[in-house]
Amino acid sequence: MQPVSESPANNHHLLRRYGPIAAVMVVIAALAGVSFLGGDDGGDEAASSDTPATPTGDLPDGVVTWSMAQDDDLDVTFPETCDTETGMVAIPFFFRAECVAENDTDGGDSAPGVSSDTITVVVWLPSDTDPIFGLVRQALGIDDSIDEVEQTYRGLAEVFQSYYETYGRTVKLEFVRESGTILDPVAARADAVRAAEFEPFAVLGGPLLASTWTEELHARGIVCMHCPGISDPEPTSFGVLPSGSQIRAHVVAYVSEKLKGGTADFAGEGSKGKDRVFGLLSLAQSEANERSVERYVEEFEEAGVDIAESATFPLDPGRAQELATGIIAKIKADGVTTVVVRADPITLPAFTREATKQEWYPEWVIGGYQFTDTSTFARGFDQEQWSHAFGLSFLPPKAPPELTPAYQLYDWYHGTPPPADDSLILTYPQVALFFTAVHLAGPDLTPDTFRDALFAFPPTPQAVTQPSVDYGFGLWNTDDDDYVGDYAGIDDMVELWWDAEAEGPDERGEPGTGLYRYVDGGQRYLPHEYTSELKAFDSAGAVTEITEPPPAEVPPDYPPPGGG
Repeated sequence: MQPVSESPANNHHLLRRYGPIAAVMVVIAALAGVSFLGGDDGGDEAASSDTPATPTGDLPDGVVTWSMAQDDDLDVTFPETCDTETGMVAIPFFFRAECVAENDTDGGDSAPGVSSDTITVVVWLPSDTDPIFGLVRQALGIDDSIDEVEQTYRGLAEVFQSYYETYGRTVKLEFVRESGTILDPVAARADAVRAAEFEPFAVLGGPLLASTWTEELHARGIVCMHCPGISDPEPTSFGVLPSGSQIRAHVVAYVSEKLKGGTADFAGEGSKGKDRVFGLLSLAQSEANERSVERYVEEFEEAGVDIAESATFPLDPGRAQELATGIIAKIKADGVTTVVVRADPITLPAFTREATKQEWYPEWVIGGYQFTDTSTFARGFDQEQWSHAFGLSFLPPKAPPELTPAYQLYDWYHGTPPPADDSLILTYPQVALFFTAVHLAGPDLTPDTFRDALFAFPPTPQAVTQPSVDYGFGLWNTDDDDYVGDYAGIDDMVELWWDAEAEGPDERGEPGTGLYRYVDGGQRYLPHEYTSELKAFDSAGAVTEITEPPPAEVPPDYPPPGGG
């Protein structure tokens, strides 16, 4: 991608105005090593991709998996792309899907965008004239062109088309480039209308912060993969990141299991060793945000954690110092030793500086919120404060691009690295998820069977290099009769702490001092898996990055299709 032609002064102005957008895109860069498809739930054992997992729901009619055929001794034929020793698709991909039997049924025109031989899919692409996205590209050192992103989409689709079952249909990709910016709701809706003109079955991607894109597609019954979240996703709109309620479940479980009833051993002078008194610091831009904060307080109380002071603030960088002065004084006066942080990384520096100015050194508990869990931003926080920071993140430790499953799979199949190797997160998850759902949806492909396929797909393995992903009713069940299932993606999180003296590159590859360390090599947990053992600030086994995957997470080796 080419850099935008803005002067340094204008760039600074835009970055101040759109700082949270940069934060969102940092997580995109950090997630470039994330892949989302796979086998069983892993449990406490090493992750494995050599054993098919049992579906967690009913697959659509016409789908026979390898494990179903073995369990019921069915007389079916599996394609040559199936590894008959493992029952998994024969590609060097840790999160490969289970084989499904050949099916000669002609599904016909089963849904809009689906014929007997074609599935039409529209892919959203950013614009190389978007100044906000351009700033992000510059900040992250991304130099992929939009044309290279499109080429990578086509190359990834070719891989999965060749190995996953599509029931005689070829996926036809069309492309729509954004007409505004990644946070322009009017342009996003107009672009969604343009996408709908192709009469697609599905759309991949979208402007990350413009939910009008998803709303328009949802109203038209078009499946949307990796699109901005909406309140009513049933049955078409699937995200990749965890939902707010899922993050809240993790934070409440972590604090109640590991910190409740203890002493503030990781705080600084004045708070260290005192019985923990909890505070909550939250960004709140709307009534919905305020209600979310109230739910945090309520769920903490249900878990036996009393929040002595809950403070909210708006996103207003120009008033950050003013806001921080009063809020820090009040939280300090209430005797808080331990602050659960739900703040953006643009405003948080003012709060940390103010805490030092007021000579208050609490524990800072990172709540996996607004990308305060990236070293890129944490280096800008007051280090006297952040040296007492620890908590949770849904991001895995960073890793070189060439170690990521998408890079390796593309290189294996095509014999060359992906053209847009810096932008794999913009292409890879939605392609892999889409083809997996088609693979398991059967010949009668509709939005409902697509959803049923993803809902039946078991949670991906818990690993250290990748988050686990699950849709449906497998992990996040509720007693609410109106609950339609989990349409978010990542389910597990990792414990981390800030090492103010560690040296090395951040998520952008920039060298410097200060890095997050990930406990137990980056081991990940679901909310019910937290124990009372606390390993924050314990260097034993803590890593700042992954330089090679554990043996159990190395994908199987197969000869490349070209014989190279």
